[in-house]
Amino acid sequence: MRKVALLTMALSAATLYACNNTPQEKAEKAMEQTEEKAMDAATDAEKASDKAANIDMEKTVYANMAAANAAVAKIAMPALSNSKAKELASDLGKSIVDRINAKTNDDIVEAEKDIIEDRTDVEKAFLEKKISAQDKDHILKYGDDCLAAARGAV
Repeated sequence: MRKVALLTMALSAATLYACNNTPQEKAEKAMEQTEEKAMDAATDAEKASDKAANIDMEKTVYANMAAANAAVAKIAMPALSNSKAKELASDLGKSIVDRINAKTNDDIVEAEKDIIEDRTDVEKAFLEKKISAQDKDHILKYGDDCLAAARGAV
């Protein structure tokens, strides 16, 4: 009797095991694994695409910077009457180049402030009679021409 009970339990266990591993269940498990692999591959492809897009964007940004720098470099410094006027024009030109080459928002804001400050310094120097009206006009036109050239190049 004991042997029959053990044999019955063994057959029941074998039947349960066989029922849990039907071809349909095996196919479902294989399908789930395939779906997981497909999702992983899609995620990897998306990451690669994003990386390529970022590289292309970076190339575009640097190409635009180079074009704007080249355009500004073509603008001739005006003939000015004294060293103070030359210094102010040089400072304004440098601030414009710094703005072109700014890479972060903080750098952009700082460069914009410097441009405004340099223009204010030109006006102040004129009011203090350190530069002539003609020098002031030439310096401000030089700044405007540089900014227009930079914008036009992009």
